[in-house]
Order: sequence, then structure tokens, then C-alpha cells
Amino acid sequence: MNKLIDIRNKIESFYLKHSKALGYIVRLLVSFACLMLVRQSISFSPFLSNIWTVLALSFIGGFIPSKYLMILILAYLTAQVYVLSIALGIVITIILVIMYMLFFRFAPHYGPAFVLMPILFFARIPALMAMLLAIVAPALSVITILFGTILYYLIHFLDVNAATFATSTGTLEFTKVELLIEGVLGNKEFLVTLGTLFAVFMIVHFLKRISYKYSIEIAVAIGTGVFIILMLGSSLIFGTLTTTRLLTYCIGGLVSGGLTLLINNIWHPMDYSRTEYVEFEDDEYNYYVRAVPKATFEKEKVQVKRINKRKTL
Repeated sequence: MNKLIDIRNKIESFYLKHSKALGYIVRLLVSFACLMLVRQSISFSPFLSNIWTVLALSFIGGFIPSKYLMILILAYLTAQVYVLSIALGIVITIILVIMYMLFFRFAPHYGPAFVLMPILFFARIPALMAMLLAIVAPALSVITILFGTILYYLIHFLDVNAATFATSTGTLEFTKVELLIEGVLGNKEFLVTLGTLFAVFMIVHFLKRISYKYSIEIAVAIGTGVFIILMLGSSLIFGTLTTTRLLTYCIGGLVSGGLTLLINNIWHPMDYSRTEYVEFEDDEYNYYVRAVPKATFEKEKVQVKRINKRKTL
């Protein structure tokens, strides 16, 4: 534990010294990763898909505030779709504008988490963000998980059906729209994943509030188990369970749970051995408070005494 706290203190100290430069680099890397993910999935415009265009947009993403990164990513996605089909572009624009308005109404501070969701889906660990936000954020932040899942499956569906959309022209524009809506809303995997991540978030969020030692660790363990069971159970029911899916859900769930605990223990380490229970009252209520101090350790103070050699005459 002391090593984790030491790592946290060093990272925090280093970040405070170089906060501006590190903030720019992190935003640039996140922008580049998200834009590259969209580029690899729906590369419909030669200009927008050019690596130099992506790099230029990434540099722009490095300078803008984190909460506006999602605007850059959504605008890039919409522009790619407009090149493929105007009708699809209009529908995607309406969907993304609604998502944007609701997102900034209920969870405006979690733009980076929303942008990272498609990347975590690509890495097969989407439960990581669900459990991490459930621990550190309020219940309304679940909208970040839901909208991030919708964004990923929109990109995924456009990628899978790119050839179909590209060959359909003229009067078949409305057919493309119907195919998009039916393909996304009728996708059982999408609906199951959306429901599973919502359930995992809510379970972890409410279990972490229980007044027991290691409540966060217990909540993450149960959330990991729920994710694996629901994803495997749904695949088994729908007859889509394969060895690849089995390994993906099991390994992805365990990695998500492990990384959640690691990140939480680095940034919010708890010393349950010094838990205190406080009771006090006012004119109307009795208050029962459980106080769990953060784990800290003091560095050893080493005093070095210099002994000067006696000068000889």
C-alpha cells in the first residue's frame, strides 16, 4: 500500500509542476486515439481520413478544454457520415445533438469519460469506466456510460455495414435510415450491453455506500461478477456464445475490476484500520457518521551531518 501511495504522491507532484504541458499532451493523445478509432471504422472521406488531417485535429483537441473534446469527436464522426449519405448524416446529427444536449444538462463534467468509452469498448474493457464512475461520481453520471455505449455501437454498425451503405444510392436514402435504426435498436448485443453496464454501475454505486469495511472492494467484486454473468448468460440464451466471447467477457471483466481497484487505491487509498464512528445531535436529528481516513505514510527524515576536516596550520 505504501508503494501505491508513494506512486500517487510522485504522480501528483509531477503533475502539479507540469500541469499545463501534461494536460495538453493527455488531451492530444485522447483526441488522436478517438479520431483514429473513428477513422479506422468509417473512413468515407479521403480528406478527413488523411493522417495529417487527423493529426491536425488532434493538435486542436490538445488546446481545447477537456469537456469540449466530445464536440470535436462528434463533429468528425458526423462529417464522415455526411460524405457517405446526406440522409444518414441528418439522422446521426439529430441523434448526436440530442445526446449532447442531455449530456451537458445532466453530466457536463464527464466529457473525457464519454470520449474514452469507445476506446474502452475497443479494448474489450467497457466495465472499467462503469465501475470507476460508480465509485467516484454521482448517480447521474450513468448517462455518460449509456451515451458512450450508444456512440460505440453507432460507429460499429456503420463500420460493419459500410459496403451496404456505399452501394445504395438515389431513392434508397431512406432505406439506409431504416437500416440504421433497425440495425441499432434491433441489435440484441447492443441492448444487452447497455442494460448490463447500467446494472453494473447502479450495483457498484449503491453497494459502495454500505457501512462495512472494504465496501468499495466488495462492490467492485460483485459488479465484475454481474458483468461476466449477464454477458455470458445473454450470449448463451441467444445462442451466440463462442470460445472467443467467453474469453473476452471473462478476461475483460476481470481486467476491468482489477484496474478499477488499482486506480481507486492509488488515488483514494483508505485505511480501514483507523475507522472511527462519530455520533452527535442537534435539535431535530441524531447523526451517526463513519469516518474512514485516507491511507498516508510519512517519509523517513534523514539528517546528514557534514564533518569538516580540521584545518592544520
